Formats: sequence, C-alpha cells, structure tokens
Amino acid sequence: MKRILALVPFLCLVLGAASQESPWPWHQDSNGAQDRTVVFADLVVNGDAVPLSDVGSRYLIGAFIDNECRGMAEVMQGAVSWMQIEVYGNYDRTDDNGKPISFRLYDKTNQVDLALNSSRQVVWDQTSYGSPSSDHVVLSVWLDTDDAVITYPASVTLSKLRDVQLHLTHTNANQTVVAPNQVSITIADGPKGWTAATATGAGLEWTLRGLAVGEYDYYVTYNGKRMPASDGNAVGRLIIPAEVNFENGWDWISIFMPTPYALTNASTGDFLSTLNMDRNNRIIEIRSQLAALYNDPTGGLFGDITQLSASDGAYKIKSNYEDRNATTKIFNLGTAANGTTTAAQMPMVEPGYTWIGYPHEQYHKLATLMPYLAATATAGDLIIGRDAFIEFDGLNWVGSLQSFEPGKGYIYYTENDTPFRLNWGDYYLPLEAADNVAPAPTPWHYDARQYASTMPIVATLDQDTDPTRYSIGAFVGDECRGQGTVGSDGKHLFITVTGNPGENISFKLYDKATGSFTDLDETLLYGNSAGSLQKPVVFNTNPSKIQTNDTEKLSLTYARQTITVNGANAALTITVTDMLGHTMLISHNPVTSLESLPSGVYLVNAKLNAKASKTIKITK
Repeated sequence: MKRILALVPFLCLVLGAASQESPWPWHQDSNGAQDRTVVFADLVVNGDAVPLSDVGSRYLIGAFIDNECRGMAEVMQGAVSWMQIEVYGNYDRTDDNGKPISFRLYDKTNQVDLALNSSRQVVWDQTSYGSPSSDHVVLSVWLDTDDAVITYPASVTLSKLRDVQLHLTHTNANQTVVAPNQVSITIADGPKGWTAATATGAGLEWTLRGLAVGEYDYYVTYNGKRMPASDGNAVGRLIIPAEVNFENGWDWISIFMPTPYALTNASTGDFLSTLNMDRNNRIIEIRSQLAALYNDPTGGLFGDITQLSASDGAYKIKSNYEDRNATTKIFNLGTAANGTTTAAQMPMVEPGYTWIGYPHEQYHKLATLMPYLAATATAGDLIIGRDAFIEFDGLNWVGSLQSFEPGKGYIYYTENDTPFRLNWGDYYLPLEAADNVAPAPTPWHYDARQYASTMPIVATLDQDTDPTRYSIGAFVGDECRGQGTVGSDGKHLFITVTGNPGENISFKLYDKATGSFTDLDETLLYGNSAGSLQKPVVFNTNPSKIQTNDTEKLSLTYARQTITVNGANAALTITVTDMLGHTMLISHNPVTSLESLPSGVYLVNAKLNAKASKTIKITK
C-alpha cells in the first residue's frame, strides 16, 4: 500500500503538468486513503470511442465520492482501448463504504467540465469493476456541438407485436429543419432484424414494433452522425418483455420463457400482487393437467401451483375482471434468456391426452409448422385448441386450427404407445404476420370462454351433400355451445363444443341457400371426442326422410378409444365383450370411453329400445 500512496501525488503532478494550458479543474483528496476500488473503463464522446492518446492530452477524467475527487484516469502500459481509474478510500470509513462513485470529464479544448454517464452503477466497495480484458464500464458524454440536432428517449418499453410511437426531439435552434432522409434508427444486436423502425413523419416521428423478446441497444444517426439519447448516453435501450395474454372467462395459456413465472414470494409465500388474485374478483382458478390453484371467496387461495412453467405444458385459467371491455389481461414474464424456450423443455407427449404448450415466441401458421408436426405424428392424432382442432390423416394435419399463437395452450391426443417429443421446428423460423381476415358470418352465437373444456367432433353430412352449403350449431338445451367449420380437406366438419361432461348435445342445421333451420335427430353425450377422419359422425341433412327402421338409424363407430352411437334417442344399451364371451363393460351413454379396458379384440353391441341392434368388432 505504501507504493500506491506514493504514486498518488506523482499522478497529480503528471496530470497537472499536462494541463498547463488549461488548469486542472479538480483537487484530488486522498484523505490518507489506504484502500481502493479499481474501475476499468472505456470513454465514448459524441457516440464514438475515444482514442487512448486523447486521454490525458485532451480529456481529463476524475472519479468522485460525493463532491470529493478521489481518483483520476490513467492509461496503463499495454492497454488497447481501456483506461484504469483507481478510486481511493478507507474500508473502515463508513462515509466511503457503499458510496456511489460518479465521474466527470474535463475537455481542455473547449474548457468545459461535464458529468459523465456510466453504463452501470459503481460504488466504493474495495473491489474491481471489470478487468483489463472484459466487462469495461462505459463512460459517455455528449459535447454541445453544432452537429447534435436530435435526441431520443433513453429507454423505450414495447409490447411485442404492438406498435409504439417514438418521438425524436429537435434540439439545435440553429437548424430549424430536419431532413427526413438523413435520419435513421439502428437497433444493435437485434434478433435478425425482427425489431422494426419505420418513419411516419418528417424525420422526427417513428413507429417501433418489437418482434422478439429481449433488451437491445438502439441509436439515432443524423446525416451519418450519431446523436445522443436524452440522458446523454450514446445509446438508448429498447425493452421488449415476454407477455402472455389471456381473456375473461376460461382461456388456455402456456409459458414460452425458459425461466418459470413465480406466483409466490419466496420469502413470505404470498401471491404476488401482479396476479390481482383477490378473494372477490379477477383470477379465480388456474389448472394444469396435474395440479390446480383456487381462489375461494371465503377461504382465500389454496392449491399446489406455485409457478407457471414451460415444463407443465398448458394451463387453463379462469378470470373475471370488472372491466369487461378490457378483455385481454397480461402476465409480464420479463426479458430473460432470449425470450423463448425450446421443444426439449416442453412435456413429453404421453399416450392418451397431454396438455402441451407452444414453444415459439412468434405466431406461425399451420402450413409453416406442418412438416415438423407431421414428422412425429401418427394417423388419428389430435391437436386441440380452445376454439379449434386438427387431426392427422397420415400425411397432413386437417381441420379448423390453422395457426398457433405465442402464450396459448393446447391438448395433444395420441394412441401411440411410446412417449415422444413433439417436433415444433426450429426457433428461427421465418417471421409471419397474422391473417386479419374477418370470420364469415354465422347464425350461431356462443361464448367458448364460459367453459373450461372442449369436445372435438369430426363429422360429415349425409352422402352427396355439399358441406359448404350448410352450417351446424351444437346445443345443450337452448344454449349454443359451438359450431361446425368445414376443414381444410373441404369435406369434413370440425365441431368444437364447449361444456361439461355428461351433458346431452343436440344439433341444428342451417341452410345458407334457403335461410332455414332444422333440428337434427343426432345427439351425443359430452365427452372427450367423437368421430374421426376415418369414421366420422354422420349428420342427415333431411331428417324428415329418415327411415323408420331403427336398425338403419343406428350408426356405431369406434375411434380414439371411444364408442360413438348416433340416432339413439330412445333407451340405449352398449355391451362390450371379449372374444371368450366375457362381458367387460355395459354403458347407456351414446359416447362411451374404452380407455379402462386392456388392449385386445372386442365385440361392441349397441341395442336401441329393444327394437334394433348393431354389433361391430374392434381392436383396442
């Protein structure tokens, strides 16, 4: 330490001698210091890195605690771009410990003394900030010259995929006109150009659109010259947080960030106020496939979900906000780790139903993801969304679900006995814009958000009937619960019905050509699913011509471990026997699951009202 103290007055003498033309503006007071904090720094003036030859010859840099000068910059032998600032103090002096260190620059040429902006906070703590080779503290300043005509916000927060207006400020009174074609905005280290800036006015009004989660430096140039940010730094900061949007009622969501979103405070166990989970309103319930969290008006919060994670796949969330007009709510997940997870962090797809998340941060159409999702699929697999679904026919995915959205959750069904990892494709797929096509008008009105689950039904109309002429609505009593959409194959109807297990579903037919409605005779019991591409539920478009023979009315199909009987308006008995004649299951429901039965060959008999009987042989 004696060597260091001996250098302090020598350094003052050297820098003082170098500043004979313009007297040294500060007096360094070491206060008998015996300890030091070392700062390795770079100097940026007017947006440009300063050559080391200018440090000491033109620019003098001092370090301050409160208003005391405690150190000055020097260029060490062998340095390429950095300078070293030793800030002196005493470790046992409470006035020094933890005190913020500020920096000033004296420009000999213009004889100005200015505060320097620091890229991060530095405090006196007897340690080093950075090293000769990396992690330098950047000290920056903008000198008042005729070239500086524009400033811009030091920090801008954008919602992903939403525009924000950026206003640049004209600062130089000597130049009253800003030439729009001379202004440009550069986003440093942006994710493959996914963050866009577009001029919308006379050079000073810009539209920013954040397309990828993260934090990025940005800067403005005018006539090829870097401009200062509003805080004097040479760059500003764009902050694009990951956000999961959800709606009032029931919505299906997923997390696409690698870091789980904690719902509790680790120190107290209390739920964070950002969730707005009070006892009377707002978020009411969150479900994963294996756990749940409830918001009871009397007992408060209880359950076993403490965080939202990509590894859980999908969540079903129920909310009830007072402001019914603000239908979209947001979980702000932050900007960590590039803002995306990978398929490897999603749950394995197990036989039967698996709640799955969507790992991409970007919106993608089914056509883009088709080759990837097809690579791991088996004929008969389903991907079910809250409002639409698709089935794999062995080559392509067919159905009403034509795009996937970041933050939305889905359910995958497969009869594949081996668990597998769903192929979602590479993260850096081409950016796609959502189709802003207004949905075709229909006579049906329903709110899928009122129910937590959906039942996918694959159906066709009777022979030689054009499905595009008709529209089918699904009802429980007088309440509409869903409607049929003609799939991408042009012949099957994909009906997503919302409701509760055990409810009886009836159907109505709307003829677009005549504007008439018809009650259909087919009914189903609400369950997991009904029909498939190979064995769809068949609707008769002219019920008045249904033959009176009850046997011909019966339609008995087996798909996805489920027996579906159509035309059963009277007493129905389904009997399942093995090949030795043992009765394995008896049911009276038109939709009966066989998931509980072991694999094997069975005979399924449907008996209707003691008048009609139909038997099929199935392999499970």
